Amino acid sequence: MNQKQSKSDITRAKILSAAEKEFSDKGFFGARIDEIAHSAGVNKRMIYAHFESKEGLYQEILLSTYKRVAECESSFYIENLEPTESIKNVVYTYFRFLNETPSFVRLLMWENLNGAKSLFGDEVRKLKAPTLDYITREIRRGKDMGIFREDVDEYQVSLSIQSFSFSYFSNIHTLSEVFGRDMAAPGEVLARAEFVSDVILRHLMK
Repeated sequence: MNQKQSKSDITRAKILSAAEKEFSDKGFFGARIDEIAHSAGVNKRMIYAHFESKEGLYQEILLSTYKRVAECESSFYIENLEPTESIKNVVYTYFRFLNETPSFVRLLMWENLNGAKSLFGDEVRKLKAPTLDYITREIRRGKDMGIFREDVDEYQVSLSIQSFSFSYFSNIHTLSEVFGRDMAAPGEVLARAEFVSDVILRHLMK
């Protein structure tokens, strides 16, 4: 029984890996179950046995990538840092994750083009809640310590951190052409993370 379960888990993992690449490369409408089955080395009936439909598989991919984001985000839930260091750590963590996970960036770009119709709002909000709570808590702690401005809007800061981080990677190829620089180079990514964290902190500081 354990062996059968293990084989089932392995098959499921192969399907998810192949599906993430197919969906991130081509979007939901361009992706083909036949291609996913071929890449995973399984019969496509196995895909339907595990996920019931193309839509079900796609939604599982979206949710699983958000779970990976949440797992990454949990790494910056560090207590007793200076509030300035906490915020800087959040920015750097986002840049590192997005730089290492281009499939997540492409999946979200496709999903935005399609009006985010496949995301389960409640589940995603539940995954993101600890991070938003952490950022809010650190900003308020900075206010209590007299470091951050009292009139800072925690929601706007959280939104800006995620928007500034994501937009760099969602536009990385066109920006590379426009500026004539390899925006994916480690030095460029680090410089941008430093700049964004500096912008956020300048807004926060008294």
